[in-house]
Amino acid sequence: MSLSAEQKALKPKLAEANINPESFLATDYLNHFNEIVMILEMVPEMPTMVEDAQDWQPASYPDHFHQSGFAGKEIAIQAYALAPAEIRDAFEKVVEDLDRVVLSTLSALNTVGAMDRDFSPAAAEFLKRRTNEMQDGLAKLNQIIHTKVEENVDDAQTVERAGDQDDSENVQTQEEIDALFD
Repeated sequence: MSLSAEQKALKPKLAEANINPESFLATDYLNHFNEIVMILEMVPEMPTMVEDAQDWQPASYPDHFHQSGFAGKEIAIQAYALAPAEIRDAFEKVVEDLDRVVLSTLSALNTVGAMDRDFSPAAAEFLKRRTNEMQDGLAKLNQIIHTKVEENVDDAQTVERAGDQDDSENVQTQEEIDALFD
């Protein structure tokens, strides 16, 4: 991969800022998803955590860093804009898929009023499957950040298909959602 003059000039600064000098990406972005996964994992035991979970919103890589206390956030934002296209494209695809899984999970929890209901074993299993999907997506993002893109092409498509099917296969009707909690 040949680097532009701008990429070459920035590359020596990346490692100091805790940014991968090959992918031009920082693992700090994963915290955006790690937080919601941790909250959702607590929901079956503490349903009131759904309220905290509902505050989560998708955030692009640059938006995350604009809002973060990450010491090298300006370099992280600049590096993201200069990241090799194939790496950034693979990364954005998995982020898009993760956003979809998180938002559909939050929507399902909101639809059934999960905060005010006891979790049945089926509901806990539903949430466990969803958080496992999210963790798989986080692992894929971590691999991309560490420049293992070629291993992720099929995986990103798998996550996309899973995200597309999730709502129709796992939660089809309001009655089925309600049955998870009663």
